[in-house]
Amino acid sequence: MVSTQTIQNFEGRLIQLLSDCHAIDACVVATADGHFCAMKQRSTKYPLERLATMGSTLMSLGDTITAELQMGLCDNIISENKNGIVAFMHINNDLVLITLTIQKNALGMLLSHSRRCAEELSKMIV
Repeated sequence: MVSTQTIQNFEGRLIQLLSDCHAIDACVVATADGHFCAMKQRSTKYPLERLATMGSTLMSLGDTITAELQMGLCDNIISENKNGIVAFMHINNDLVLITLTIQKNALGMLLSHSRRCAEELSKMIV
């Protein structure tokens, strides 16, 4: 269980993520078992609560695939779509960061800023 204070810290860091990278349109922190912890997004409203469940499931599948192939742990999963990109990555064994952009040419920025954010979020866990 993530404490209320930790969730508030997460929300502050997600606000900073959106401020630091204008390409990112929304971000979510979810537990590995699919529960929503925190989210922030710009003016476009996405149904992010369901994304928590899907993101944790997708990361679990990625972990299973890479384990089967003996490639180590899955760092991230990228979904490139007609209207944007969604990135899923581990914060730690218990949490997942999900970020999205509608800019098709922003994959590098999305991954770079998301990785840095995930590292900082992992340090906030008490």
